[in-house]
Parts: sequence; structure tokens; C-alpha cells
Amino acid sequence: MLETSLLEVLRDKKNLLAFSGGADSTALFFLLLKQNIKFDIAIVNYNQRAQSIEEVKYAKELASKHNLECHTLVAPIISKNFESKAREIR
Repeated sequence: MLETSLLEVLRDKKNLLAFSGGADSTALFFLLLKQNIKFDIAIVNYNQRAQSIEEVKYAKELASKHNLECHTLVAPIISKNFESKAREIR
């Protein structure tokens, strides 16, 4: 569970959750909801995998269901040094 002092820091402001649609970010999404932490989500579509569109759709649906904003960025096609370029975009 998150430390109480960290929860207090998070409660004092609006937060942005970097969301991927995977197990970790989805678990954190629901943990923040349960703790009444104010947040929106952000997801980047790198157009590298077929399931990217479904992940963005899931993020938007989840945000909408819980009255949160979903900020989406469609990244330009990355042809070289994907990991490095993806970090720059994030």
C-alpha cells in the first residue's frame, strides 16, 4: 500500500497518471480511485503494435467511466532508436 505521507502529497494536487493499459498502470489507476486521489490519465500511441489502438480505446473508456480526462498523444513514426525517442516523447 502507498505510504500515508505520499498519499497526502498526492491529495493536495491534481495528478497525471502515465497509463499504458497494462496491469501495473491499471492497478495504480484503481488504487488512486480507491484513495480518492484527483488525477487524469495520459497515454501515448506509438503506432508500433496492432493493439495500440485498443489500448487507447480502453484508456478513454476507463477515464470516461470514472469522469476523468484522458490525454492522448499519437507519436510520429519512430524508425531508429525507439526506446530513446519514446523517452523523449514521454
